[in-house]
Amino acid sequence: MTSINGNYNSNSYYYYPNTDENNDNKRYRYQQRNPMNAEIGWLLASSATALIYKLLPSFSNPFLKQMPKEHLNNHSYHDVFMKAFEESGLKKKGLKLINVTDPTTDVGKGLNAFFAPVKKVIAFNHDKASISGFHELGHAMNNMNGGIGKILQKLRKPGYTIAGLMGTVALFSRNKPKGEKREPIDVVVDNAHVIASVGMLPTVLEESLASYKGIKAAKKAGLSAPLIKNLRKFYGKALLSYAGYAFVTGLSVYAAGKIMDKFTRPKIVEY
Repeated sequence: MTSINGNYNSNSYYYYPNTDENNDNKRYRYQQRNPMNAEIGWLLASSATALIYKLLPSFSNPFLKQMPKEHLNNHSYHDVFMKAFEESGLKKKGLKLINVTDPTTDVGKGLNAFFAPVKKVIAFNHDKASISGFHELGHAMNNMNGGIGKILQKLRKPGYTIAGLMGTVALFSRNKPKGEKREPIDVVVDNAHVIASVGMLPTVLEESLASYKGIKAAKKAGLSAPLIKNLRKFYGKALLSYAGYAFVTGLSVYAAGKIMDKFTRPKIVEY
């Protein structure tokens, strides 16, 4: 078959390819798929997306398993964290610490921690999860000291929104044959998985930067080398959960797009 860059009549779907010495009398047409194909494609693509997202626990479980174990080492990190907090200079900028002990929340159970930029607060259980404090301090540095860290933080929510939107776009029908002139929306549909992955990058990068700054602050405050090594390992597992989410998001959008392409893209047949 010759190049698709021929003469295409979008009303009749007849296609007259650029002629050459081998097929100057041939012509082709685009065969549109029926609605049932689109419905089957949508169901399969949606099912594939749900199945792929079941991979998420394999990325987050290493962190979730280590977190409770670190409660026993809390005393090794607590005082050093408090020193790192004082040395960061963020207290003068309004940063505060909150000790959360409510056993009905993950933060209170010592299983999570967070930095709230609007209130300028780092919240975690001081009796269980001081190891998480350095990372949250890194988030605070990103936000309150400005620079690339703050930019990445501001890009996180838009990035999540775009990634989620691409999951919907991937389920669009492909109404044009491959090789036909593409409009901007066609480019977006065909590259939804790439756009979704890029949308997740600010989160992964900002989390990485927060850990880097947190570890640097821990070193400066005098945390011992073995504990620094454990801190890196712990934060690496935490980062894996974010990187895994980005990977799974891109993979699910890619799979959904491929399935929809298979079931809805018009075929070229000799006429």
